[in-house]
Amino acid sequence: MAEASVEFELSVERGKIREFAQAVGDDNPLFLDPDVARGAGFPDVLGPPTFTVTDLWQVPLGERLERLGLELDPARMLHAEQEYMFTRLPIAGELLRGSIRICDDVEKMGGRGGKMRFVTLETRYVDTEGDEVLIAYYTLVETAKDPGA
Repeated sequence: MAEASVEFELSVERGKIREFAQAVGDDNPLFLDPDVARGAGFPDVLGPPTFTVTDLWQVPLGERLERLGLELDPARMLHAEQEYMFTRLPIAGELLRGSIRICDDVEKMGGRGGKMRFVTLETRYVDTEGDEVLIAYYTLVETAKDPGA
């Protein structure tokens, strides 16, 4: 049986990069000014390091989990960790293809009793040539059930 994955496309638009950079308070001119980016040798502005979280607009988390076959209780789910491994930053004007898969799914005993589930999703982003741009890891924790419930 093939491993479940969620495929999507992420258009890297200059306006969205500007909005994102402003929202996170990053005033780096490489993210805001095409002339500065070109002067630094890039074809256009770069997406800030965490720009690809905007892929949630493409495939919302609940839909991702469902399409991956993950059954997690949203009332007990926490975002635990986010990690990025870059080959390069996204560039305005390009189209990235993303592929999400489950790369880890383990249970551990919690400190106050009960099992906690740790699920790590890996998203690989490639450009239209198929060259890797970055890999993002997103870890979710499903906390233990309330023993009194």
